[in-house]
Amino acid sequence: MRFVLVTLFASALLASCSTSSVKDKINQAGDAAGQVTGEFIEGAAKGIQKAFDVKLELPQNLQEKGVEFGKATVSSDSTGTDNLLVVYVIFNKDFKGILTAKVFDDQNQEFGRSRMEINGKKGDASYIEFHFDKRTNIDSKNKVVVE
Repeated sequence: MRFVLVTLFASALLASCSTSSVKDKINQAGDAAGQVTGEFIEGAAKGIQKAFDVKLELPQNLQEKGVEFGKATVSSDSTGTDNLLVVYVIFNKDFKGILTAKVFDDQNQEFGRSRMEINGKKGDASYIEFHFDKRTNIDSKNKVVVE
C-alpha cells in the first residue's frame, strides 16, 4: 500500500511544473489512493464474511411444524472460540419444543451439540442462541443441522 502511495505521489510531482498544478496532482493521487484503500478494505470484509458462512439445514418435519430460519451467524464467546450459533427463527405456526443443533465436520462426523427450549406464536420471530462447548469451533467447512 505504501508503494502505491509513493508511486502516485512521485508521478504527480514529476508530471507537474507549477505549484498549483502540483497541488492538483497531489490531490488526484490522494483521491486515487483513498479509493484503492477503500476497495481493498471492502473486499477483505466480504472475504471474511464469506469464509464464515455456515451451511444450516432445517429438516422437513420442523418446516411442517411451521418453523423457518432466517439469517444465521457464528461468533465467539468469551473463550475466543467460534462456538456460538445465532439463528433468526420465524414461526409460521405456534411451536413449543426443544430444538437441537448438531455440528458436523467435512467428513460428516458430529463434533458439537446444543439444545434450546423455545416457544413461539404464529407470526412471531426471534433470535435463538445455541451455545456449544468451548472445544466446538464452527467454521466454513462445517454443516449445522437443527432438529
